[in-house]
Amino acid sequence: MLAVYFSILLVGCGSALGLGLPWLSVHLERTRQRERDQAAELARQRALIADHEATIEAYRHIVLNNPELALSAL
Repeated sequence: MLAVYFSILLVGCGSALGLGLPWLSVHLERTRQRERDQAAELARQRALIADHEATIEAYRHIVLNNPELALSAL
């Protein structure tokens, strides 16, 4: 009787490990991929913001250097 219980316990633990470890591996890989995607998106957005700031600064210089535009900007 003890052998039957031990066998059932062993099969149950083996099944749990056999199903749980691959699921855990897939879950962790998806998490890592999501973090990489978010970091790439953040870098893309930072580059876009820097480009917009440079464009705004260039327009400010154009307005300051052109007297006709500088008077209308006031």
